[in-house]
Amino acid sequence: MNGKLLIALLISLLSGCVNLGDDHQNATSTTYVLTDTTAAPATGPVIPHTLLVEDTHANTYDNNEALVFSHEPNTRGRYRYARWSELPSTRFSELLFNRLATANVYATVVGPSSDVIADRRLSTELLSFYHDTTTNPGVVHVAIRAELFDAQHHRLMARRVFEQTVPVTSYNAAGAAAAFNLATQTLLNDISTWIGATGTSTSAAHG
Repeated sequence: MNGKLLIALLISLLSGCVNLGDDHQNATSTTYVLTDTTAAPATGPVIPHTLLVEDTHANTYDNNEALVFSHEPNTRGRYRYARWSELPSTRFSELLFNRLATANVYATVVGPSSDVIADRRLSTELLSFYHDTTTNPGVVHVAIRAELFDAQHHRLMARRVFEQTVPVTSYNAAGAAAAFNLATQTLLNDISTWIGATGTSTSAAHG
């Protein structure tokens, strides 16, 4: 390894912008797309309300176009050659809306740009979205806070933090991206089940 390459590698390591486990000398940039699986629609009673699914907001470093890792507690770094096609919060918003729109849980599901007046509102916040590399190959941590509101009566119906920790199979960006997909899909399953149960019980109680 020549002197210039060694200096460049050291700078990358210190700045936290590396691709873990990859060949840095021959690295090429890769863009990953966060995806969902096709889920079967719910078979229970449809909640007779209109649900507004708000855009997922985030105020965290983890909501980054680059894949984020943590090599030590309370630290963050970025993969240099691995990026998301969209910010995690933006892509999660799309996946959550698509999942709930086809879940057959609410009678009507609309997005933020809709002119339809909704009497239920789902707000979500991305709390964490990173590859924990304190062990090799590590795990990914994803956490989402969800709040369901009765928009008609201006009250909070339910709040819950959903978390997933998924093992990474390979110590690199590809392994991390695959684990992020699994974590996201499980969270979408959990949120869909929760909002169905919460909406059903509240509708029965309040009419």
